[in-house]
Amino acid sequence: MKRIAGFLLCCALFVTALAGSAAVAAPAMQSALGVWADEEGKSNIEIAPCGQFLCGRIVWLAEPTDSNGQQKRDINNPDPAMRAQPIMGLTILKGLQPYEGDEQLKGLVYNAENGKVYDIYLDPGGSTMSVEGCFAMFLCGSQTWTRVK
Repeated sequence: MKRIAGFLLCCALFVTALAGSAAVAAPAMQSALGVWADEEGKSNIEIAPCGQFLCGRIVWLAEPTDSNGQQKRDINNPDPAMRAQPIMGLTILKGLQPYEGDEQLKGLVYNAENGKVYDIYLDPGGSTMSVEGCFAMFLCGSQTWTRVK
């Protein structure tokens, strides 16, 4: 009986590992990997694997310091304990996963300018990526990001 339980556990772990690697292998997930410049030229975001999903963190800022020459901090974070964390290196995209038949991604985006979290939809297409953030199903804004590398 112990052998069967061990075998089943081993099989379950193997299937879980395959499912995780299959998620990263989805076309949209592969296309989204890399560094992207936002439409306004304010920041670059690196999208990389994060567990079985993808995440995005800020790797470059056009203005990395405030008016006092200090590194910009996440001062609008709703959690007071997080307000001292630097904007540079901040993970702003979380849980990106296949959507609409593996051609697009959906997840969450954190906006450090107002401390709010929005739904996000990404449609990577080579050197550019359509990015749409939504507060509610009908209140959305969009940008086109450009691949940096």
